[in-house]
This record gives sequence, structure tokens and C-alpha cells, in this order.
Amino acid sequence: MYHIYVRVHFKGGILALFPQTLFTRHTSSVSINIVGIVLLILLLIPLSLHSTIKSEDCFECHNNYKGFAHRGISCVDCHDDISSIPHKEKLLRPSCKTCHKEITEIYSKNIHEAKRLDCKGCHDVHFLDKETKGCTSCHTTITHKSLPSREKHLVVLECIACHGKAVRSEVEVGIHIKEGKALTRQTFDLDGNNVIDGGEWDNIQTFLSKNLKGAYRIDVKYYSKGSVHGIAQKPIACKNCHTDRGLFSDARLKFSGIISYEIPIESKIFIPKLPSITKYKETVHGKKGIECYDCHISQKHINDSICISCHDELYGIYKDTPHAKKGATKCTDCHNPHSIKAYKEFDSKERLTVCSRCHKDYINKHKWLPNTIMHFDHLECSTCHSPNSTKSIVLYFGIRKGDKDVALTYDDLTNIYGKDVKIKGFIDKDMDGTIISEELATFFVELKKKLQKDLFIGSSIIITKVYHDHSVKRSKERVCTTCHSEHAAFYDSMFLILPEKGQHVYIPIKGTILSAFPVSTFIDICLLGEERIKTEDLNKLFKMGQKERIEYMKELGFKWIDISGIALIIIVLFLIIMHTVARVIFKR
Repeated sequence: MYHIYVRVHFKGGILALFPQTLFTRHTSSVSINIVGIVLLILLLIPLSLHSTIKSEDCFECHNNYKGFAHRGISCVDCHDDISSIPHKEKLLRPSCKTCHKEITEIYSKNIHEAKRLDCKGCHDVHFLDKETKGCTSCHTTITHKSLPSREKHLVVLECIACHGKAVRSEVEVGIHIKEGKALTRQTFDLDGNNVIDGGEWDNIQTFLSKNLKGAYRIDVKYYSKGSVHGIAQKPIACKNCHTDRGLFSDARLKFSGIISYEIPIESKIFIPKLPSITKYKETVHGKKGIECYDCHISQKHINDSICISCHDELYGIYKDTPHAKKGATKCTDCHNPHSIKAYKEFDSKERLTVCSRCHKDYINKHKWLPNTIMHFDHLECSTCHSPNSTKSIVLYFGIRKGDKDVALTYDDLTNIYGKDVKIKGFIDKDMDGTIISEELATFFVELKKKLQKDLFIGSSIIITKVYHDHSVKRSKERVCTTCHSEHAAFYDSMFLILPEKGQHVYIPIKGTILSAFPVSTFIDICLLGEERIKTEDLNKLFKMGQKERIEYMKELGFKWIDISGIALIIIVLFLIIMHTVARVIFKR
């Protein structure tokens, strides 16, 4: 038996490939018997031959692949069954999965894989730097005739958005300003919540068209990131974007100009919400038994004649108004027939949105109002522009959650009083259909104890009986005492809104209810309409630029009473401290 002692250095776990009996330890060397050497030679010879085959050797026969590019790999990296040149005539087909395991796993669920379309169907595997085939390379006859707004969808969206599985999606709104003054985010984020809502977006468009005409550009782009290897057999449902907001739920507004910055913006502004057939039964029309085909008698847009068939009395008023005579609007321009909420359940902000879809410059046109933004937070347009409508003060219960005030919901009440409860019965003790101050006070105290939260009574002034003429301008009247006096009409029409199951209930209030509670119970209940000063108000005041500060100071209105009081207290305390220090120093 002969032994040969060789010092060798191995990488990896090569020793684990052989039985331990092949190896014996001898000082710092590895003792390998003859059988072991033979096995090593058999293992290493193919590797050495394989590594000596260069791609240039292949081009002697396969000249058409000369200069191929596949991310730096060689021919034999894919054609790994070539051990010598010339090679055997029939080679095994290379598997992309060897390197692209994750992608091939995704592709295994692809409709293209089911149709037996392999990687080479889209990729030139020998020349990856050449143009890869896109969807339209094969799908040249797809018309998408059933797609609503077909042209718009096909222009702004990539195929992957509907036919793939998006891992990230976003709407990017770019405003490019060529010249003009610096526009800070405080200029457009009117409520300071760091999100641009629908009303603020309308104000932005109006501001730009009025002050920077021809010097700006707005681009809206829809980005959907996902793997093109994961194309599904069927496209996603329309509700994924337009109802559930599964796609494009995030949106950002990017300003570029003298000052560049980004700010979140509500994506629903750029993706309209579509009605849900399954939820239609919950709508006002659905509850009254109106079927889809009762209104949708053709594929065309519903015109006023359909609405008149049921609402002829209302249309009798509306038809003589400037809106109707000038053909400015149709019924469905203001009223969404698929809305689950009835118009009377809309708060003042939601009602304002209806008008601002056309009257986008409403903020600028009402700059003459003291505290313009505050007025639009609590009033709807019809309050002033439809004088024949009945205006009412509407109260509701709300909870303070940090810096936010949230209206009490039906679920909040069912957690206390149980399901299917009629809250009206807990307040209206004598069951006379109205509420007096004592009934409201008793329920308020009881509810606050049970909720153990910061409860308040909020309010707004809204239209409770609509007269369909909203065209009275009143632009030259500007008489504040119409509302700001004890003789204002809505003092005679007051309601408490209670959230019942599937609806809101309006209960009339009688008596001097406002005098029954301390002012701190109510939020913005006085027609002076002021909340107490908040920390965020002071922070804004000191962080703004000079011009923005001046505009904001006008909006503070009667909050200046609080600011003046705080300033006076600070001054008095400062004088007391200075007086005390002086007495100590001079010992008098």
C-alpha cells in the first residue's frame, strides 16, 4: 500500500463530498490514498475542460451570435452540457430558471406560460441590449371597446396596471411654474393639515389660471409598479381603482419653480368613484325600488327628462333659473343618483363640494368675507345664494380625538346602548317629537359619563328644505347682520341630528337651547363662529413668511381676543417679576 502526501487548499465544503475513510489527518497535511486521487482527478478534469472553452471558440461556427450580450456570462454558462469542441449535435435546452428562479416562479402563474410562450417569445436571450417586445408587439388587435373612457385609460395607464399585479401605485401631479413669485405650501394648504383636498385643489387651479396664465403646466401621471412576468388571465375589476381604492390610493403633488416641494393630495380627485351595484339597494333610489333600467334606458348619459318623470315639481322651480336657462348644468351634475347618503345627510363641507366642482374660484370671490375659510367650513353656498330655502342650525354630538373633532357614529352609540337602538327615545323623554334644553342636557351628561371621552356638541348652518333656485348672487349686499343678529331666520329652525341605523334622524329643537349650556360645551356654535386659540395657530403664525402671515392674521378673526389675553397675561407676569427683582436688588 502506497501513500502520497499532498498539501492542498480547498474552498467550500468539498471534503463533505467524500467518505471520511478517504482522508486521514497527518500533522498539517492531508493524507489521500490512491482511490481518493482518482476521484479527485475525475471531478476536476471536466471543470478544467469546461473552463477552457471560451465564447470566441463558439463564434467560429456560430458567427451570427458574435458580440452577444447577456449580462457578462459566456456561452457555456447556459449551455453547460458542452464539455469539448466540437460538441455533440443535440444539446440540452438551457433553463432560465437556473439564474432567474424568482422570476420563473412568478411567470409560472402567468397566462403567457399557460399559452406555452417561453422566455424567448419576448426576450432575445443572446442580445438582451436589443429592444424587448412589449404587449402591443403581439396584441395588435385589442380594441378595449367595453372599457369606459377607453382613450383616456389607454393613454395614461400601462398594461400592467390592469392586467398585472401591482406592488406599488401612485398618482403624481406635477405643477411646473416657469416664472413668477415663490409659492409656498401655506399658500395652497389652506387648513394646514399637510394634505390637499378637493376644495384646495380647485383653489390651486383658479389661482394659477388667474395669476400665472401661460406660465405654468400641470401634468398628471399614473405609476403602477409590478412584474410584467405576472400577467393574469383576467384584468382587475373596475372597483379595484374606482371603489375599493386598491390601486392609486396614494397621490403626491409636486411643485417645481422658484421653490420646489411635495405635498400629499387626495387621489380620489383624479380617480372618480363609480357606483357599486351591490350597494345600490342602500341608496335613496334603491330603497324606493327604482331599478337600474328605470333610468338607464340607453347607453347615453342620463338627461333631465329622466329625472323630471319623478321630480317634476322640483324641476318646475329649477327650469326658470339661470343654471337651467343657460344650460350650465344637468340634474346629475349636482346630484349623484347612486349616492348612499341622502343630500340632507351631507355636512356643510360635502355640500360645498357640489358647487365647487364648477365654481372653482369661490374662495377668491369671497375674500371680502371676514374669516373666509371659517365661513366655508360651516356654511354651504345655498345659505346665501338660495334665500327661499329654509336654513337651520343643526347640532350633533362629537368626540375630540387629539387635534381632530369627529362626529359621533351609530357604532359608537350601539357600543353603549346595544344594536338596533333608537337613540331618539333616550333623549325625547316625553315622546312629543321635539327636544327641549332639559332633555338634551340630561342626555349629554349621561352620554359623556358612559363614553368617558371628551364629548362636545358641534353645529353648522345648513339648508333643511331646498328651494331649487341657487342663482341669487347677492354680491353687492354684503350685509353681515342677515346672519349675525338675534333675528336671523335659522334661530327659528333648529334640529339635532342623531345617527340611527342606515340613516340620520332630524329632531326639532324648541326653546332657548343655546342658553342652557356653558359656551365651552359647543364648538363654533356662536355665529361669531370662533374656536378657542390652539397651539397650532400660534405655531403657524410664527413659521409663515411675511406675506402668508398677513393673510393668515386676517383669518384669525376673533381668536385675536385670546391672543391679546395671552399677551396681556405674559406682560403682567413679566412686570410682576421685574418688580420683584427690583425690590430684591434695591431692598425696598
